Amino acid sequence: MNMIVLLITTVVLWIVVAASWLQRLYAMPRWFENPPASFERIRRQSKASRIFWLPIMALSLISSIASLIMNWGYPDIRTYMLIALACFVLNGVSTGLYFVKEILIFARMPADAPQTPALLTRTKTWLKWTTLRNVLQVFSAVFATMAYLHFIK
Repeated sequence: MNMIVLLITTVVLWIVVAASWLQRLYAMPRWFENPPASFERIRRQSKASRIFWLPIMALSLISSIASLIMNWGYPDIRTYMLIALACFVLNGVSTGLYFVKEILIFARMPADAPQTPALLTRTKTWLKWTTLRNVLQVFSAVFATMAYLHFIK
């Protein structure tokens, strides 16, 4: 059972990585190509995003915690899962404290609002930091993978 939970965790974390990088590379550049008019794309995708991201992130957290608990007696796996979980939690905290708040502000901005230098700086900052978030997700998935591979050795 431990191996199955680790496998589920690993697969789910890699799904998060793939989806977030696809979103970062293809959707987000269009969100910010001509702000605030392009923010309409954020508004149109927000419901679908919530329907996808909330359950997958909840499943990621639950399976990561379950993997950690179920494999606590294996020091190497425990270390890998602690690092994976730390990256995941850091990503989640930053998402809740900054990224969601900012994206909601962008989505509520009227399309005909002026495009100011401050707004452009804000969107570039958001994109730069979201890339770091994506890297944290990769680290989380890599360490979960290392835990799984260590288990099957």
